[in-house]
Amino acid sequence: MKKFAIDKISRRLKAISDPTRIKILLLLSCKECCVCELTGAIGLSQPTISRHLSLLEREGFISSTREKNWIIYRISPMETCCRQLLDVVLNRARKDPEAEKLLDKLSGLDRCSISQDKGRERKAAK
Repeated sequence: MKKFAIDKISRRLKAISDPTRIKILLLLSCKECCVCELTGAIGLSQPTISRHLSLLEREGFISSTREKNWIIYRISPMETCCRQLLDVVLNRARKDPEAEKLLDKLSGLDRCSISQDKGRERKAAK
């Protein structure tokens, strides 16, 4: 195996070794999400979630597209070996008791409602 392939594998393993990134991948495996939905489900700040999303996107696990006011993230097609690795990680993560709680939180979130609520908060703060 060439050194460049080993480096690539190492970077990808590091990318999915973080608990927050595993949670993000778990949520994205069930539904395409914007940052506000992920922050609502996971309970971390927008900059923190965005930093994790950026790393996952750079390593090829997710992709994004702009839809109106949101950037929507989804699991992206990837090389077979990475897909297999992701499948193993997600299958194990789904067995964690916290996974069900995260997925329940996500199912109760809607990006349009979150956006409207934040708009009302900004107006009230002025």
